[in-house]
Amino acid sequence: MMTKDEHALLALAKDGDADAFNRLVSAHQDAVYGFVLRLVRLDSVADDVTQEAFISAFRSIGSMRGANFRAWVMTVARNKAYDYFRKSGRRREISVDNDEHNFARRLVSKLPGPEGEALGAELRMAIERCIGRLGNDQKVAVLLIDVHGHSYEDASDIAGVSIGTVKSRLSRARRRVRDCLRQTPELLPMSMRGGDS
Repeated sequence: MMTKDEHALLALAKDGDADAFNRLVSAHQDAVYGFVLRLVRLDSVADDVTQEAFISAFRSIGSMRGANFRAWVMTVARNKAYDYFRKSGRRREISVDNDEHNFARRLVSKLPGPEGEALGAELRMAIERCIGRLGNDQKVAVLLIDVHGHSYEDASDIAGVSIGTVKSRLSRARRRVRDCLRQTPELLPMSMRGGDS
């Protein structure tokens, strides 16, 4: 959700105010960079793609539709990352390396002591492996909603698909991750093991 200040900055940026645009960039650059890094998985490439995304955003901000700068610039960044994949011939890979700990926390209760920490580390690796098995569309849905905390509306805008499609992809992704994690039930809290474990 944009603040009143961000709405004012966006209006100024659309009128060509570079300082206002730079302030918007400052407010959102970490999120955009983190998203791009998880798509391209290389720091140097993520730096370049993020910079290209903000340059492209500055050039086209006058034609921006809507009032959500973050969702719009994330879409520009996603497109620049996909351009990189097309030009380099690399396949799309998405990782939750830096956020897997937070993602894992949402799935498990806190376990005290060294044993709990060891189980948490193993679970985080299992989650990463299971997410790695997802198709790209499902990975994007999980990253945007479960890892980055975007709303369905923002995820829809960023992914360039309907809200219903985002919900469907996320539902399938969560089910596949859950089923994958149930292959190692010893890592899961009892509430996630299912009736057949």
